[in-house]
Amino acid sequence: MSSTPPDMPTLLDPVARTFTLGVKAFGAHHKALAWHDAERMQRRFDIFAGLIMDIPEDRPIEVNDHGCGYGAMFDSFKNLKALKRGRYYGYDISPEMIVEAKKRHPDARADFIVSHEATEEADYSFVSGTWNMKMWASDADWRAFVYENLRHLWSKTRIALGFNMLSIANPYREETLYYADPAHMVEFCRRELTPNVRTVDRLEPREFVVFLLR
Repeated sequence: MSSTPPDMPTLLDPVARTFTLGVKAFGAHHKALAWHDAERMQRRFDIFAGLIMDIPEDRPIEVNDHGCGYGAMFDSFKNLKALKRGRYYGYDISPEMIVEAKKRHPDARADFIVSHEATEEADYSFVSGTWNMKMWASDADWRAFVYENLRHLWSKTRIALGFNMLSIANPYREETLYYADPAHMVEFCRRELTPNVRTVDRLEPREFVVFLLR
């Protein structure tokens, strides 16, 4: 098993090109993000929102959206009380996605940044589907990249982090997607990041959601 991923361009350029083609073809549409339907994409946002929806307006928060695409998560979160005076940082490896996000969201609370990792510290960090598409990377290389990416994102997170991934229990497989073992991911998080880890089963068996809490 590879312990470290290959250089970022080798690993991520095919993924970035795929999403760039997607946004050029579909614009701000769930198909540009390789989601099969908008409802399934929104369900993931709703699960993540459970961590922040009850935070009052007088406690504004900062949020990292790792793999933001055209800013669909910001659409879902922008009216939550804690973000009315909060900050949102969206990151994506496709420059064209970031251009689309900035065009759609001329909001002073939102910053959109071309990057494969978070550059800002935030109270909460979320990863919705970002680690699903590996294109032609090996499972070992992609797993090593996910682990390192997760370590870095956790170092930028003050309170809690939520992410979802495709599960190895998923009966529908595509060659260019990565399917993770939920038990292994939870064990990695507890061993290297925090003992306070819980899973959410609202997407099983195709996917799983993990919450990391400080």
